[in-house]
Amino acid sequence: MHRWLVGSGAFAAAVLILAVVPAAAAPRLVPPEVLALIQDDDPYPLPRGLSADELRGWRLPDALRTPYAPPPGRVRAQAEYEDNSGILVRWGSQNALLTQMTVAITTGDPDAVVYVVVTGTSQQNSAAATLSGAGADLARVRFLTQPCSGGCSVWMRDYGPRFIDDGGRRAAVDHVYNRPRPVDDAFPAVWAGYSGEPKYDIPLTHGGGNFHLFRNRDAFMTRLIVNENPGLSEQQIKDYYRDYQGLDLTLTDPFPTSYDSTQHIDMWMLPLADGKVLISRHATTDGVPYTVTENTAALLAGRGYTVYRTPAWNTGGTHYTYANAVLLNKVALVCQFNGYAAQNAEALATFQAALPERSVVGVDCSGIIGLAGAIHCIVMHVPDLLFRDDLGG
Repeated sequence: MHRWLVGSGAFAAAVLILAVVPAAAAPRLVPPEVLALIQDDDPYPLPRGLSADELRGWRLPDALRTPYAPPPGRVRAQAEYEDNSGILVRWGSQNALLTQMTVAITTGDPDAVVYVVVTGTSQQNSAAATLSGAGADLARVRFLTQPCSGGCSVWMRDYGPRFIDDGGRRAAVDHVYNRPRPVDDAFPAVWAGYSGEPKYDIPLTHGGGNFHLFRNRDAFMTRLIVNENPGLSEQQIKDYYRDYQGLDLTLTDPFPTSYDSTQHIDMWMLPLADGKVLISRHATTDGVPYTVTENTAALLAGRGYTVYRTPAWNTGGTHYTYANAVLLNKVALVCQFNGYAAQNAEALATFQAALPERSVVGVDCSGIIGLAGAIHCIVMHVPDLLFRDDLGG
C-alpha cells in the first residue's frame, strides 16, 4: 500500500528561524540582529541561471571532447541522506545564509564538517571571524583555497564534485559545468588536489542540481540533461550514469524556463530516506509544473515510496520551493520565506513528520530565492564512506 502525505496548511505561524528538536541536541541559531550585520564580499552575485552578460553570445560547451574513462571497478554513488563527512560551500556571497547553515551544522551534528572554499588568506580570516562571532564551532570548519580572479559563484551544487565509492575509496565524478564560469568549473580539480582523491571526468555538460538519487540506485533528472547534450541519446546518458556512478536513471520532463529558469529537479524533489521522498505540491493552475510533479509523485508511489508534499508557487517571476533543502546526518535545513508564515509552518511540520530522527531547522532564504536557487544549490555533500577527516572515529 502506498501512502501520500500532504500538509494541511493549518499550522500556526512560524518565525523565520525555528528548530524543532530535543533541547539537549538543538543546533545553535544565529540571532537576526547578528545576521543583519554580515556583509557579502561580492555585492553582485551571479544567479543560478545565466546572467545578462553571460547570455550574450554564449554557447554550451562540448563535453563530448572529454574522453570516456569511467572507474574501472564497481562504483556506488551515495544518497545525500546517508552518512556524510560534511558539506562543501563557497564563501563570498550569501554569507549570512552560509553562516546560518554553518552554525546549525557545526553545533547540531557532532560528526559533520563544513568545508569552506575561500579565495585566499584575507577572505579566510574574514570568514573565520564572521562564523566564530555568530557561534559556529570552528573546530568543525575546514578552509581550502581557490583564487577567484576570473569570477566565481556560490552555486557549489552545480559545479562541485559528485562523490562516489570507488571500490572502497572516495572519488569524484566531474562534469562540464553548464555555465561560462571557468573558475567554478575547475573546482573539482582543486578538491582532488586538496583531498588526494581520484577524479573521473564524465563526458556530459550538466548542472549538478539537476540530479537526485536514493540508496537503492534509483536516480532522477529532468530532460534538461538531454537538451544540453544534443550529441547523445537518452540511453547513452543513462549508460554514462550507470558506468560512472552505478545508477539506474529515470528522466522526467522539466519545468518551463518561464517558471523555473534552471529546470533542475532539486527545485521540486528531495529524497528523504530509504523509501521516502518529498515532492512539491503545485496548484492545477500552474500547468506544466503541476503535471510534472503529480506524474512524478504517482511514479514514485507506484515504486513503493512514501510521498510527502510541501507547497510551491511562482510569484513575480520567483519560484518558491521547500524541496530545495539540505539533509546532513542529524540535521535538516529547510527554507523559510518572508511573508509566507502559513506555508513556512506547514513545510517545517512536514519535514519533522517525515524525519523525526533529525533536528529540523528553518533558515531564511528570502534573500537567495530570487536568484533561482536556495540552500541545496549552494552545498555539495561529502560522503563519509571510509573517511572521517581528522576528527577521529
